[in-house]
Amino acid sequence: MKFIFILIVLFITTKSSAFVVYEGVKIWNQDSITFYFMNGTDQEQAEVKKFAKLWQRYTGMQFKYTTIKPNRFGFKKYYSISFKGGKNESNQGAINGTIHLGNLSDDVIFRKATILHEFGHMLGLGHEHQRLDRPTILNNNALINACIQNQEQSKEWCDENFNDVSRTEVFVQSDYDFNSIMHYKLANVTGKDSDLLDDLPDSDNNTLSYTDKYYIAMLYNQTISDKTLKNMHKQDLWNQKKFELAAQIENENAILNLSTSSCKALKQNDQSEDGKYCDGGYMVIGIDDYSFPDDSFKECHKSFAAIKNIMDENKLCHLSPFQLRNNRKAWSQQFSKHGQCKRLDTNVKNKQEYFCTQGYSFVTKDNQMIGNKTNCYHSQESVFTAMQENEVCNMNDLDYRIYQRLQKAELQKDLKSKNCQVVNKTYDRVNCPKDFDYTIIQKGNSERPINDKCFASQYQAINAMKKIKICQY
Repeated sequence: MKFIFILIVLFITTKSSAFVVYEGVKIWNQDSITFYFMNGTDQEQAEVKKFAKLWQRYTGMQFKYTTIKPNRFGFKKYYSISFKGGKNESNQGAINGTIHLGNLSDDVIFRKATILHEFGHMLGLGHEHQRLDRPTILNNNALINACIQNQEQSKEWCDENFNDVSRTEVFVQSDYDFNSIMHYKLANVTGKDSDLLDDLPDSDNNTLSYTDKYYIAMLYNQTISDKTLKNMHKQDLWNQKKFELAAQIENENAILNLSTSSCKALKQNDQSEDGKYCDGGYMVIGIDDYSFPDDSFKECHKSFAAIKNIMDENKLCHLSPFQLRNNRKAWSQQFSKHGQCKRLDTNVKNKQEYFCTQGYSFVTKDNQMIGNKTNCYHSQESVFTAMQENEVCNMNDLDYRIYQRLQKAELQKDLKSKNCQVVNKTYDRVNCPKDFDYTIIQKGNSERPINDKCFASQYQAINAMKKIKICQY
């Protein structure tokens, strides 16, 4: 291990009535640290104890916990932990300071990372992204604006926690580490779909990085050899993979077990009956396996809290089965037509004899196919959207009548091929069934249909004529 040792001067501040020292000084010169739980549920306290053990492995100290308030006049070194206040923060390098864990996620992976991050501050570590030698790409005002929007914080908060660089000397000089637990996840700062992420490096910091462990071991526990530390880190990575896999399974099961009288969660990559799906999260759909035509149901969510909030707050999730059926009928009618067009339901033919065996299509209001093929859509809403975007559907009445005349003229052309034509004629020697009045004849021979077949519509006959070789050559 190669390190640069620099003398740091201890100083005192009045922040939170804590004795504060610069990063790099060994703050805790004892075998154990006592943490006082000011509040919190049994589960919250148990998770802190469980996840903070990772820091113990590399500091060589024991973390002890109590719910009995320490004697404030004893000047014993201890830390308080509170789960109230609506924010996550900790005094950096403070004796008798406080870790606030008031905004823990429902995602256990994020909870672990948050706890480890705040314990890092307690041990004296600052933010990795606020190092003086941080990459210049982070000196970007757009990141601050994104922070204000996505973190829902003030500009002062974003500047203090992201933009302001620390000019403090450090005990150990190491390369910049995007994967440090003390580095903010940039996707959380910018928003996961931000274009800013295209130019920023990825960070994978759900747990302590090797540099985090290397640094803290040299600060507190220099008896750990390089080889031992590497082996410990390797085992940690394996344990982290198992933890994240188990957490993902647990989160998925919890989400899929959520339900109300009319709502349930749709599993990732599964499709609803009307073709809706999420490849990056979960969607709330009806217990009848159909989606809801409501904007609040269209997004994909990854968190238990987001899915539960929709089910708790949206009145559609609290319909009775009877009410749900009635709403489905109303929605179906709502999306059934637009302008000069109407929806065509599954297995219902248009005049050209085309139809969708699955899903829906749309036609003109007189059941004529639009264009030269029938497109099929999974949901009634998607058909309605297609109708809203279609030129024919949006024609005024005059333009639509002109369109009909042009289509009729096109039909007359289609009734003839190179060697054949479709006619409406009665034959003595061919008995066509009732309402099957159209036949195909070879030009110059109108005495008998070319294949003795009769058709109910011109369109059926035209489609059949296209398949007869003699008619085309």
